[in-house]
Amino acid sequence: MRCPVSILSSFMVCGLSLGAVTAQARPLLIAAENTWGDLAEQVAEPDMQVRSILTQPALDPHLFEPSPAEGRVVHDATLIVANGAGYDPWIDRLVAARSGQPPRLVRAQDVMAWHEGDNTHLWYNFKVVRAFVERLVTECQQADPTHAAAYATRGAAVLSAVGQVEQQAVQARALIGGMVVAATEPVFTPLAESLGLIMKEQAFQLAIMNDVEPPASAVAAFHDDIEQQRIRMVAYNAQADRPSVQRLIALARQKGIPVLPVQEIMPQGLHWQSWVGQTIEQVIQALGKKQ
Repeated sequence: MRCPVSILSSFMVCGLSLGAVTAQARPLLIAAENTWGDLAEQVAEPDMQVRSILTQPALDPHLFEPSPAEGRVVHDATLIVANGAGYDPWIDRLVAARSGQPPRLVRAQDVMAWHEGDNTHLWYNFKVVRAFVERLVTECQQADPTHAAAYATRGAAVLSAVGQVEQQAVQARALIGGMVVAATEPVFTPLAESLGLIMKEQAFQLAIMNDVEPPASAVAAFHDDIEQQRIRMVAYNAQADRPSVQRLIALARQKGIPVLPVQEIMPQGLHWQSWVGQTIEQVIQALGKKQ
């Protein structure tokens, strides 16, 4: 059974000194997840100090529980960015608990028309990412008007990088569009849709995302599709593991069906555009195509 985790230690590993943060003259921008934090860093630094709370790919973000340390850095933030969509409700609790003037808050769910029941993994949705960057530029300019031109310049560069990833997806779609794939959790689904892939096993994915055992009928359908090799690839969430998923992944490998690990927290040392671009390349290779 998995237990909620706190990442106070990761703040120390990343060098986030709570006393030093408040001493900085630059505004502090706190990101709930490094997927959005990286985009924020590309737009806001060096004029703002950007720190992400969830930075370790081994963590399951759905089970994260903040400690007082996270509460203190949220209290000191001028601007906060998050995914929203019920993915990181803990950041809303921390914002509500802080005293004084409320911070500026940019949530990915608010930049597009997200509705209850829609996919929550918004960093793989190109339209959401583009709108998020545009909103973030505006919020940075309003929070720090002195550097408004610099935020606009850096924001334009990020949007150009997003456009290059979008074009990469268009080219990939010409190669792999229409192929049938499956996933153990809907992390990969927004990107799969951009690539024109046909996604199966939705009932199984929904159960895993909600941290419950999938119904026997969903497990049987997934198992049969692998056995009969009706799917060309299986994507799985490397941060949410359970025996039912392990068995299906093992069966897929046994049947020679490629498996693709995907993550909810971005590996350190990458930008969003390189991370997603690499994932697209991995999908193309897994499906036996070359650009």
